[in-house]
This record gives sequence, C-alpha cells and structure tokens, in this order.
Amino acid sequence: MNTAGYKIDEYINELGSKAPVPGGGGASAVAGALSAALAGMVCNLTVGKKSHIAVEDDVKRILEDMNKHMESFIRLSDKDAEVFYPLSQAYGFKPQNNEEKKLHEENMEKLLFNAAMVPLDIMKEAYAMLGAIDFLAKKGSKLAVSDAGVAVSMLRSAVCGAMMNVVINVKYMKDRIKAQNILDEASELLENTMNKADVIYREVLEVLL
Repeated sequence: MNTAGYKIDEYINELGSKAPVPGGGGASAVAGALSAALAGMVCNLTVGKKSHIAVEDDVKRILEDMNKHMESFIRLSDKDAEVFYPLSQAYGFKPQNNEEKKLHEENMEKLLFNAAMVPLDIMKEAYAMLGAIDFLAKKGSKLAVSDAGVAVSMLRSAVCGAMMNVVINVKYMKDRIKAQNILDEASELLENTMNKADVIYREVLEVLL
C-alpha cells in the first residue's frame, strides 16, 4: 500500500470500504502524521517572528523532526497494511491435517507478532513527539496555540488506536510470555502518553479560555 499516493478523499473512501487495508492501524498512523503536520505548521508560523527570535533555532530543529515524524508515520501506515494483509488471509486458512495445522500455527504466531509490533512502533513514534509539542504549545506562536492543542489531540488518537491494535493481535499469540511483554510495553506507553498529552491539552485549553 502507498498511503502517500492517495488523495485524501480516496483514502477515506478506501478506509470505509470492505477492503482489509487500510484499517484501524493504518488510520492510527495517519493520525500521527496529521499531528506531526500540525506541529510543523506551528513551527512555520513561529519561525521568522521577531517576538520568537529567542526560540527560533529550537523551533527550526523541531520542524525538521516533525517532517521526519510525518515520513515515519506514513511508512508505518504502509507497514501496517503490509503485515496485516497476510494475517487476514491466514485467518481463512483451514488446515487439512496435523502437519498443516502445526505449520499454520507457527505461521500465525509470526504474523500476529508482526501485526502487533507495527502499532507498538506507532506508539513509540507518537510518544517521542510529546516534548516538542509541549514546547510549541508554550513557546510557539500564540496565533497557533490551538493548532498545538489539536496536534496533541491527534497524537492521543494515534496512540489509543494503536494500543487497540496491539491488544487484538497479542491476544491470540500462543507465546503468552512474549505477548505479555509486548502488552506491558504498550500499556506503559499508553499511560505515559495519555498523562502527558492530557496536561498539554488542558494547558492549551486554559490559554484559549
């Protein structure tokens, strides 16, 4: 799948169709990309302003980082489709004998693991952005403070959506120790992201009020 090759209306229509991809995992990655884009917009509206000259170098660095985050999220959206499609096909496979059953179970375990790791990477990518968005909400152009608030809201959506995709895949893994380790890492990322994102969101809302 080539997420970047879609027009926005095409992507939304495809997302709403019966097609196996894109799905919730890819949409979560796109939400992350939108968050990074909004943060980048705040940067662009801040750079060049005399009132923000003291933070201009920091904002320029953040802008570069946000462009990288956008690219990473788009790649993760494509990767999510890449790992989910074979899993969706494997769910429909009916083993005819014990040997096929064994091979199918081994294959399913690999596919489920791969399908869980992509949304986990989405969560990691999102968490890595929080400090920068917090900085922009406090130090960026006041004309764009609401956009920083929307950026953190989109980031929360990305993490919450990705968490669900981690859970649904590790749930069916046979290796429960590995599954629990993945779930523990995702749960920690979820809690830390939500806690920090909530603080940033409320601070932005207070500024707007």
